[in-house]
Amino acid sequence: MGRSAPTLRVAVRRELERLRRVARAERDPRVRRELERLLKSGEILLDAFSSGSELPTDAWEVAVLGVITGLALRVAELERAAEGADGGKGP
Repeated sequence: MGRSAPTLRVAVRRELERLRRVARAERDPRVRRELERLLKSGEILLDAFSSGSELPTDAWEVAVLGVITGLALRVAELERAAEGADGGKGP
């Protein structure tokens, strides 16, 4: 297991770097900024996978799942802020 974890880390970082090149090519600065922000969260799951016994075989899956996790965390943060702003009344 010790040998596969560093390999997974390298592969995930390689996939994220490919996506960062796409983000850097984006002309709209707002879109580029948000893409870069999401890609920073792409490595969020690496520690979880490095300690488990079943490692995923596809670095792309880990990278994308990390980005999705980053989005989910951001949505939850915004929902909490909105609840606080309206006194918890909601829609």
